[in-house]
Amino acid sequence: MATVNSSQVDEVQIFDVGEAMKQRDHLSGRVDMARSPNSFIAVFQTRPRGGETHIHQHPDSDQILYILDGELTVEGLSGRFVLKANQGVLIPAGVHYGFTNTTERDVVFLTMRTESSGGRRVAYVANVPSDIHVKIPADEIGAKGFGRHIYVYAMDRSTIGISPLLMEEWNKACLLRMNCEYEKQDGVIIAKLPQRMTQWYKIEELAESDYRLLAEPEKIRVRMDLTPLVQRQV
Repeated sequence: MATVNSSQVDEVQIFDVGEAMKQRDHLSGRVDMARSPNSFIAVFQTRPRGGETHIHQHPDSDQILYILDGELTVEGLSGRFVLKANQGVLIPAGVHYGFTNTTERDVVFLTMRTESSGGRRVAYVANVPSDIHVKIPADEIGAKGFGRHIYVYAMDRSTIGISPLLMEEWNKACLLRMNCEYEKQDGVIIAKLPQRMTQWYKIEELAESDYRLLAEPEKIRVRMDLTPLVQRQV
């Protein structure tokens, strides 16, 4: 397996992905394979629920992800895609995306960038509230009080979790978590869903009949079932 030497970036560099795969039990996150002033190649091994889970973009670099073993979920503002072994994705510079290993086994993939830093210049999607609001009875989620914001969790394609607490169980299981601004009026919490969340769920408008709130006995969180909205959109 090649060892990247920054003093030899103007020379031909041979790298062996097969050799890296043979030693995958000894991989620790990222193994740099080759580098030049205009490109960077590395092998990544990502544990279950790991990855670059926050939606972001690299302003100076195209990126190719190519799956060697396992399965990787890539998501952006335009949708969510599951890549299996021998499949890949091209992410142009400036395009927002994130990726997560949603399986119970490690995933190994090759990443190639069109710049030499390894993608260290990163810009994240701003957490901006949308015009899509959700009304929640305060006594359904306020058993332990409220802070400056509440959390919203993308649980699956038809369920959003909402809680004033950072729920570790949901945090590990969700595909996306964001802070959410809210107001409290007459015993009702009005949650202003972040734009990123509404884009992910393709919510352009939301009536109260478009969702059902599923409360839990502890009164610290609710699940927002979007099945009515999904059915209406179909």
